[in-house]
Amino acid sequence: MITCNRCGKENQDHYKFCLGCGSELVKPAAPAPAPSPPAAGLTPGPVVSPPPAAAESSALETARTILPPGPPSAAVAGELRTTSPAAAKPRGGIPWNDSPKMPAPIPAFQLQQNPLASGATPGPRVTAGASNGGGASVVTPPPVAAGRPPGAAAQVSATGPTPGPVTAGPAGEIICPTCGKTVQPGFAFCGACGTRITRQPSGPAAVAPPRTVFMAGATAAAPVAVPRGRLILIRPDGSEGGAHPLLDGENMIGRGQAALFDADAYLSPRHAALTVSAEGVMVRDLQSLNGVFLKITAEEALESGDIFRIGQELLRFEVISPPQPLEDGTEIMGTPNPGFWGRLSVIVGRDVDGSAFPLFGESIVLGRERGDILFPEDGYVSGTHSRISLHDERVFLTDLGSSNGTFLRLRHERIVPNGAFLLMGQQLFRLEFR
Repeated sequence: MITCNRCGKENQDHYKFCLGCGSELVKPAAPAPAPSPPAAGLTPGPVVSPPPAAAESSALETARTILPPGPPSAAVAGELRTTSPAAAKPRGGIPWNDSPKMPAPIPAFQLQQNPLASGATPGPRVTAGASNGGGASVVTPPPVAAGRPPGAAAQVSATGPTPGPVTAGPAGEIICPTCGKTVQPGFAFCGACGTRITRQPSGPAAVAPPRTVFMAGATAAAPVAVPRGRLILIRPDGSEGGAHPLLDGENMIGRGQAALFDADAYLSPRHAALTVSAEGVMVRDLQSLNGVFLKITAEEALESGDIFRIGQELLRFEVISPPQPLEDGTEIMGTPNPGFWGRLSVIVGRDVDGSAFPLFGESIVLGRERGDILFPEDGYVSGTHSRISLHDERVFLTDLGSSNGTFLRLRHERIVPNGAFLLMGQQLFRLEFR
């Protein structure tokens, strides 16, 4: 224990400042070594003790180095006490602000982490030499004050320890706002750094929210983006599978972009981009190999080279124009055209076409059982599936209420309505947004 030379308060050996008055503690000089036993044949002489006047002069000199010159103020005079151990402890009790059971000193190598200086949840603090039989005692640290973001450091003053808001710990303990050490109840100063501990009035209305001070390099938590929509996977039986969220701005769709797309080998790594804005969702094909198909809900105009899909049949529409002679006037030979204005080619591979069907008349019906062009072996094609018609010198594609729908490959970027169906790779998705 170290006795304060100013107020007479007894402090732990590892404290640097007095818990009673905040003065810097001066450790007593090491005791003189014991005299060695006299050598054989020598008679020990008398032990000479220093005169009482010399001891009192030494104590007086120490007090002069600690206390300022001149008469003490009224506040200091009230706290000033003699350094004599007999006078430090009044008869019949314990000195003021002292505790019957002082905590054991914390070893110098054991540093307690300030729970307010880190975003991690502090664990229990273990101190050695407790009163439970000499073992270790566990002291649970106080919870981190609400409103302090993770990673924010504690309040630190550049000019030295200054009073700050205190945090009450378990059993009335107080946490120093500067260094995070535990201060016993009733003490006015922190024994580790000397900061004055200010008392706050009790009551829920008097507790003010802690002030947040960010140190250099501390960052606040990033705001969480709220999805504006989602792509819902539709299974072959019509039930819903997984869903992929859509955020504001551009959303990349492709193999490797999300777990929902990784198992589809027909998807390109950068297949399509879905841009969510106030106007809706803009769908853009990123020059993928297999394209993006939109389920049509009304009559759609066809251009030469457009590709659409019914069931498992992938078809290309082409316009048949009358043969034109060369620049020198030579005409190209061919079978006479009986009135064909277009044709459908079955796509079986990249740059590989299969059967071709001529288009003539005002309309051509496609189906599995009834119509002008039949696909009897495709069970996903309805009996009468879709129609290609020619009117107003333009060609149009219309779905005839088929079970699985007619899908047109997008040639340009397009805003699609809420609830639209998109066929990408071998997966069918329904688009939902708000």
